[in-house]
Amino acid sequence: MAIARVGSVDVGYAADGEGDPFLLFHGTTMDRAAWDLVLPGVTDPYTWVKVEFPGSGESPMPTEPLSVDGLVEQALGVMDHLGHERFHVAGYSLGAVVAAATAALAPTRVRSATLLAGWAATDARQRVTFDLWRRLIATDKELFMRYAVADGFTADGIAMLEPMLEAMVPMMASAIAPGSDAHLDLDIRVDISALLAAITAPTLVISGTEDRWVGVEHGRALAAAIVGARFEELPAGHLVIQEKAAEVAGLMAAHAAAAP
Repeated sequence: MAIARVGSVDVGYAADGEGDPFLLFHGTTMDRAAWDLVLPGVTDPYTWVKVEFPGSGESPMPTEPLSVDGLVEQALGVMDHLGHERFHVAGYSLGAVVAAATAALAPTRVRSATLLAGWAATDARQRVTFDLWRRLIATDKELFMRYAVADGFTADGIAMLEPMLEAMVPMMASAIAPGSDAHLDLDIRVDISALLAAITAPTLVISGTEDRWVGVEHGRALAAAIVGARFEELPAGHLVIQEKAAEVAGLMAAHAAAAP
């Protein structure tokens, strides 16, 4: 794990592997470990650069409200620090929003973009949902994790987890990022609609068909707004990055390998 100074902000990141650079963004409440189930399924060699949002992992707590542009600037600063001029990018949930914005704001640098469970503009249902997350986390982190399992996975996924749930909940609750409230504040305000036309990199959008937090219609709309984007659905809830990690790995790897 390392820290890069970007302007006046310290940004935590991890860089491992050998090969073409691949920038990864995690989702709300998470840190770089969000990708741990996916990356072993990618057999092509890459240098994985996992940047952490403020208040996640080694990144210190934010001192002001987060912005999508600010998170893009921090990530590009890390890539500059590492000497990576061109790279692939992927993001999950809020990370997909930031990955899309990265492709839009740095089009000459992004070779391909993979957007997993992402969206362009937060709607009323999402605002209510993200506000509920904030209230549950502030009240009882273990209660939030029980809700996240119940609402974030499919019935089949829950059935697999149920025998281990009592042991898992405290561990999952302890891993909730301290900066989650700041992440959720940004989730509530997301609107990158005006940026999407600027994306020129080959783009893959992946959604879960049973996603209750970022419905599959958001993925379809995101893909429709990006010229040439391809859309894929997986039988999963919002936690598709865990429930269908192998399938995500296969789609992401094939998409990146086909990029110029």
